[in-house]
Amino acid sequence: MPPSSMDELMNTVLSTWTGIGACLALGFFMLAMGANWLVDGSSFIARRVGVSTLAIGLTVVAWGTSAPEVVVSANAALAGRTSISLGNVLGSNMANIGLVLGCSGLVLPSVLQKALNFRDLFWFFGSLALLWGVSADHQITRTEAGVLLASFAAYTVHVWLTGRSTGMGVESQEEFGQKSIRHPWLLTLLGFVVILLGAEASIQGAVAGSLRLGMSERVVGLTIVAVGTSLPEFAAGLGGAFKGESDISIGNVVGSNVFNVLAVLGIIGLIHPLVPSDENSDLADAFANAVPADFLWVLGFSLAAVSLPFLRLGKLTRFKGLILVGAYAYYIARLV
Repeated sequence: MPPSSMDELMNTVLSTWTGIGACLALGFFMLAMGANWLVDGSSFIARRVGVSTLAIGLTVVAWGTSAPEVVVSANAALAGRTSISLGNVLGSNMANIGLVLGCSGLVLPSVLQKALNFRDLFWFFGSLALLWGVSADHQITRTEAGVLLASFAAYTVHVWLTGRSTGMGVESQEEFGQKSIRHPWLLTLLGFVVILLGAEASIQGAVAGSLRLGMSERVVGLTIVAVGTSLPEFAAGLGGAFKGESDISIGNVVGSNVFNVLAVLGIIGLIHPLVPSDENSDLADAFANAVPADFLWVLGFSLAAVSLPFLRLGKLTRFKGLILVGAYAYYIARLV
């Protein structure tokens, strides 16, 4: 089917509440199925090759669930709307912590019980510090984008070299055989694809519904689209929580945030340097808001995520997840 015909079909489907509802239902169903396959496949791979499930969550799962951020930001850059790229990355990072990690903690409290090790803390905050440094002059040149990508390569190598499992998450041979999956890589890839398709369907339905309710495109972009590109992380995070794989849930969030800052902005900066000009005043405004304000919000959510494991609440461990979800709800309400 030609692209124009596909667009016409989608516009027809999304022109009614019935079509919007069907699009949302299909999207959520695909997200649930994709998350189930992704977690099963990736956790099996980790156990078979002797890599911790945390390392798999930090890399393989995080890369796959961050694909929407790459697609949305790349399309925006190619269209000359680079201001969207910066906002999408920072907004998605806050959604990953507040919404994804918070909801995962509500389902499986142990997600917010384990403190991050030095390696993950270093890259979690180091990536933000590097982004702050390269964008302090309100621009990201191709050279600086190259630095971001080189740092992402170093991060990946570091995680894999130090990610050999030391017993955590590795089952006995009998348990391993009982959970045998014939083609785990294929199942993992299928999970990625289904999650991406489900996220796209959900975003299309949510945006169409919001516009029909009279919300402005600006508000839709800052809320629905930002949350929409985090739906794969949300599906994978909750999928890991429901299956008791807390390492995949936390690894997915940390890895996705590092990926967004170093890889997504690195790729975008190479495609189209984030350098404000007279013709692109929106980018100048985006940097003007991001450097003094948005960075502080991201830093605040990040500090909350790494501090909550040290908060002792007795039997009220799920309250930690509620803190993150409540903080994100406040941020969205304040933004709107």
